[in-house]
Amino acid sequence: MAGTWDRLDNAGRVFAALASRRTTTVFRMAATLREAVDRDVLQEALDAVMPRFPYFGVRLRRGLFWHYLQPVPGAPAVQAERRAPCRRMTRAADGAWQFRVLVFGRRIAVECSHALTDGVGALTFLGALLAEYLSRRGVAVPEDGRIMRPGEEPHPEEAEDAYRRFYDERIPPPRLGARAYRLPGVPLGADECRLVHGIVPLAPLREMSREHGVTLTELLASVMLASIAEIAGDARRPIAVMTPVNLRGVFPSRTMRNFFLSVTAGIDPRLGSYSFEEILNEVHHSVQGQVSAKSISRQIRRNVAAERNAVIRHIPLVLKIPAKRRLYTWRWGTRHTTVLSNVGRVELPEELSGHIERFEAVSNPSAALGVSCAAIGYGDEMVVTFTSIISGSGLERAFFTRLRRMGIAVRIETN
Repeated sequence: MAGTWDRLDNAGRVFAALASRRTTTVFRMAATLREAVDRDVLQEALDAVMPRFPYFGVRLRRGLFWHYLQPVPGAPAVQAERRAPCRRMTRAADGAWQFRVLVFGRRIAVECSHALTDGVGALTFLGALLAEYLSRRGVAVPEDGRIMRPGEEPHPEEAEDAYRRFYDERIPPPRLGARAYRLPGVPLGADECRLVHGIVPLAPLREMSREHGVTLTELLASVMLASIAEIAGDARRPIAVMTPVNLRGVFPSRTMRNFFLSVTAGIDPRLGSYSFEEILNEVHHSVQGQVSAKSISRQIRRNVAAERNAVIRHIPLVLKIPAKRRLYTWRWGTRHTTVLSNVGRVELPEELSGHIERFEAVSNPSAALGVSCAAIGYGDEMVVTFTSIISGSGLERAFFTRLRRMGIAVRIETN
């Protein structure tokens, strides 16, 4: 980052305004190693990789009209994990930083504010941190460009706001969906967050996806919709699952900041009951129609146009924050039942893979949705993690029970 301050990307501005004790906007990428983590060596590794990621070495500040980012020297202190996951970033606990590195036994977790980056950026950072840590533990790390390494010069594009780069004011914005079914449940305490991990084999999931001619994400979204339909019974609202899409696969960008948007997979119980095959068909055709560059461009146009509006730009931040929170709840929270984020399969050099047992992705808690879900694959397994700040929804049980009925073995772990 050049200069003494920088603007947030388009999504980062929204997340900075949304951050609260319940909607923390903090998500997690974690790796479990095959031996206990040496916290001192991990701190050395973190200190070494930070110059490679200068856009992460920032604090979040409030201006009169907008939040902005200000460079911070050094690196945060590696913390022992003792509290609930994905809690809100605070100056008292985390210093100036918008990410934290946590250690628990054999697990290294990187928790990031969505004001800073998205899942791709956090996973790339975690990969660099793991490589440097293992290198300092005597593992030979290949210098083949697959993992960012200390001493490399950051590419200028890594710090760009790619939303603004691909914004086209001539494109019409998308239409807003209908209000969606809301999961039942009783809110947990203000600082409580329940995680349920389901570890499933990847091979049968991939085979099932191929048999039905759908992507793995579409298969998981279909299982989610069918599970919610069981809970909802004769609900009189549509069931909608929000699925984030990594836009680096749609538009050419190397940004390490946020660059994702969400598509919606849904069914409408008012039309009658759905077989699983019908849900798969609905999801596949709906999602494929939304992930094209043209469709995604409409969302970029809508989101960036708001921040470019001269009137909105000059509304004081103290008024913008509550307005953005209400808008988020109205536009996304009330129009979706839950969110399912499939990070994909982590690929590591062979020299590193033998030292890492698994990866986990944990979506940020959301007061608007109550329950969210993230999946990540590594080796021959996928870890599907539910993040919940409500009790009694039954969604986790319904989802994993359905997978078992489909012949997919599931191991369950919780925090």
